[in-house]
Parts: sequence; C-alpha cells; structure tokens
Amino acid sequence: MEQNKRFDRIYSETRDDLLRYLMLRTNAAPEAEDLFQEVYRLFYARLTRGALPILDPRRYLFSTAKKVLASYYRSTAKRREAEQPMPEDFDAVSDDAPIDEQLLIKERTDEIWRLLKREPELNQRAFLLYYGYDRSQKEIAEALGVSEQAVRQRLYRTRERIRAMLEHREQERRQA
Repeated sequence: MEQNKRFDRIYSETRDDLLRYLMLRTNAAPEAEDLFQEVYRLFYARLTRGALPILDPRRYLFSTAKKVLASYYRSTAKRREAEQPMPEDFDAVSDDAPIDEQLLIKERTDEIWRLLKREPELNQRAFLLYYGYDRSQKEIAEALGVSEQAVRQRLYRTRERIRAMLEHREQERRQA
C-alpha cells in the first residue's frame, strides 16, 4: 500500500517532464507514449520488488528512460536493416494522377523538406508534429515544453519562411 502511494506521488511529480523528454527524443507521439509506459512499468516493478531503495526517483526514471530509448533505437536500426529500402522514385501521390502532376508534387514536397531542415530544431519538431502526426497545438506545446502561443508562432513563422523561399525560387525559375 505504501509503495502504491509513493509510486502515485512520484508519477504525478515526474510524468510531464518524462513524457516531454521522450517526445523530444523520439519525434513520434505513439512511440514516446509506449516508451513512457515502459519506463514507469520498470520503475513500478523495481519498487514492488523490495530491492535496495531508490534514493532519487527522478534520476532513476530518467536513467531508465535513456536505457529504454537506447534499446528502442537499437531495435529500430535492426528493423530498418532488415526492411527493403523504398525505391528512389517512390511517390505518395496517387497513380491515377497525371505523371507531370505526380512529378511536380514530389518535387515540391522534397523542396519543402529541404527548407524545413534549415529551421531550428524546435520549429522542425512543431511542424512535423502538427502536419505529419496531426497533433494539436496544445499537445505540441506540452511535448516541447513551451506555450501554445509559442507553438502557433513557430508554425506561422516556419510556414511563412518556407512559403517565401518557395515563391522566391519560383520567381527565379520564371526569370531563367
């Protein structure tokens, strides 16, 4: 009973920071949530085992999170090696679309991706979580540890910079 109360107290004190940490390290909410549950499962198992007491639960949780992340990335790397690589000409555009439209969309997507890689890391993460994983601005704010207003500003500024660069490149192409 005492262990359950201690676990609940520690969980409520550390959950937000630990989830944020895992979100920033994985860039994917579903994986971060799975890893989050695994860290607390291991922590609870250690508490109930009656082994040596955990003097600094926060440090123990983050140390465990690092180990769980390392295991996750090792298994991800092994899985990637085993998978067949995608063909270079793979396109997410419907095969029913005319070939010139398919090429334009793929070219534009590649160009946006290159421009996004130039952005600061938090802008990239906010942009990917919002457009790639359909996360709400509130969820992104919690994951990144910033306010919702900061997320809105990052998204707006990133979109505007990308839009401006695309328009600039389009003008250069027309002039050439």
